[in-house]
Amino acid sequence: MSFGLEWWQYVLIALTGGNIFYLGVGGAVHYYYYHMKRAQADQWKMQPNKWLTAKLNRHEIIVGTFNMNMAAGTFGFLAWGIIEHGWGQIYWNFSDYSLGWAGLSVFLAFFFIEACAYYMHAAGHQPWLYENIHKMHHYYTAPTFFSISAMHPLEWIAHASYIVAPAFLFPMHWSLYLFVMMTTFFYGFWDHSGIKLPFDLPFHGSNRFHDDHHKYFHVNYGFLTPFFDRIHDTVRREGHHYTEDTYANGKGTVNPSKLGNKAIGPWVSYNTQQEVDNNLQERLAAGEKV
Repeated sequence: MSFGLEWWQYVLIALTGGNIFYLGVGGAVHYYYYHMKRAQADQWKMQPNKWLTAKLNRHEIIVGTFNMNMAAGTFGFLAWGIIEHGWGQIYWNFSDYSLGWAGLSVFLAFFFIEACAYYMHAAGHQPWLYENIHKMHHYYTAPTFFSISAMHPLEWIAHASYIVAPAFLFPMHWSLYLFVMMTTFFYGFWDHSGIKLPFDLPFHGSNRFHDDHHKYFHVNYGFLTPFFDRIHDTVRREGHHYTEDTYANGKGTVNPSKLGNKAIGPWVSYNTQQEVDNNLQERLAAGEKV
């Protein structure tokens, strides 16, 4: 397959599309909620009493836009190599491989991305890497959509690399790879938006899971699902204490005033947004500060 375009044309298309999505669509959603509906924040905002300062908001837009354009330009160049020169293992006709393989390739791509996201993220929460690299992303304790790419450029390169990698690791139909990429960015968009979704994301549940990561720091490392968090016991637990200085390998510290003699609290349930909201209301009614 070939469109007969030069590399710079692919890069230009990618940069244009990336900016339309990030600054155009993202900016419109941000303006609608964070400006037009600011007075109703308790109805839609994950953390209705916490807002980024104007300085931090500008910072995340500047850093996020830089990183987004760096990634878009790179993706555009790689798209030129894949489409015009056959780089990687993308194929164009479903008849080239079985439908069974097509389905398996989607699972493998999602699993690979999730595994890389979790373990890179967990590594970023080790003291040295956190203080020197990952901490920039945690300036935004009440994240907005622009926070998705607002991080140290080296970390952004690492995350972008594992999203690109499946196209080179095993055969994937172009439409399925595009689906995986778009799903990944869509989940990242809503996870950082700070906006309560009116529906639950498949295999993901409430997008409060990642918002809590920004709120409580060293916990909830997963991206698409809490799968690896449950394996490694890094899901936030009720009654545990989490701060930016409490590393504890994602487990926090037990708060005796909340758990009494219990050694460990139950996992917070993020199955559905309604369940999260109900749990929050119950805790507020009991006089707990959340």
